[in-house]
Amino acid sequence: MATEYHPDAVAVKEEGDVVKFAEVIAAAFSNDAINRFIFLGRESRPDHPKLRDPGLRVQYWLPLIRSRLEGGGILLHTYDWAGVALWLPPGVKKPRLSIDPLPEGAVEYQAKFDQVKKKYLGDRHYWYLNLIGRAPGRSDKGAIRHLIEPFLKKAQEQGIPAFLEATNARARDVYAHLGFKVLEEVRIGEGIVNAEGWVQPGGEGVALWAMAAGL
Repeated sequence: MATEYHPDAVAVKEEGDVVKFAEVIAAAFSNDAINRFIFLGRESRPDHPKLRDPGLRVQYWLPLIRSRLEGGGILLHTYDWAGVALWLPPGVKKPRLSIDPLPEGAVEYQAKFDQVKKKYLGDRHYWYLNLIGRAPGRSDKGAIRHLIEPFLKKAQEQGIPAFLEATNARARDVYAHLGFKVLEEVRIGEGIVNAEGWVQPGGEGVALWAMAAGL
């Protein structure tokens, strides 16, 4: 199923570029609450030594990104790695994490968003924006927009929706500006972590948003 990318978007296929992709994602999500909880589990605290080693985050992301590329995912970057995105085309399933045991945050995340997708999408095919991030310090105009708009156009032409999960309020608002609408707010880690993903008994959990365009 061919998709026309934006002229400033470059497909990622070589192993060296997959590593660069993982480095951008690891940096972009280095302060992301839900990924902090999934990465550190019930040891999530600001002084955790793992937070001081960026390489550990890259190694966490690499197998996930590789498996999704090998499974039919589309990896792109814009403006020499200012922005990166991973799209799963219609019918391509997101592989399960190859971690045993799975982090409890990942298990809850998967279960709750599977329920949301079943509720709103049913058995429909859809384009899934599985990962997207901007390299810290980069503000190139269009770096994110050019990774999203061609796929929304393709989805519209095919008469199917596009779906994503926003992991913070700022990202939610950016996606809304580009045409996505909030379907539902989802909380992960209630009673375990606070809104920032740090362990806190009775914490409110991390808020995320299921969003779709074309529904």
